[in-house]
Amino acid sequence: MLSVKTVIISAFALLLIGAVALAQEEPLPFPPGQQPDEFERTIQQMKFEKPTRIVGRLQAIDGYEDAIWIVWTHVHDGTRWRDLRNQSDMMFKVFPRDAGMMDFFRKLKLGTSLHLTVQMDADGNRRILSLDEGA
Repeated sequence: MLSVKTVIISAFALLLIGAVALAQEEPLPFPPGQQPDEFERTIQQMKFEKPTRIVGRLQAIDGYEDAIWIVWTHVHDGTRWRDLRNQSDMMFKVFPRDAGMMDFFRKLKLGTSLHLTVQMDADGNRRILSLDEGA
């Protein structure tokens, strides 16, 4: 049978370990619904409700859905290019306008920088409207 002293020491050790574990938890950077305007603007832009000029790096070819994955690096806000690289990498899938465009993407090396105009289509997919020649 355990002594009272052993039980008390064990209980104290568990309380101490629990307190240390709680102290190490990091609080959320922003309470839900209170993200800075920068985050809200980026979230709205990712909806691509209107044609949006973006720059991204080719990350992967999705042969199953005939699409590409890109890491979004810049967006044109209507007046200037905004650099998004200081935010966490935003990778997402976009669908080419047609089979010919997909064939073009298959010939590219991963990491190639692409200047695209993208808009959400009727099915809710991000569709590439045009492949642009750069800034």
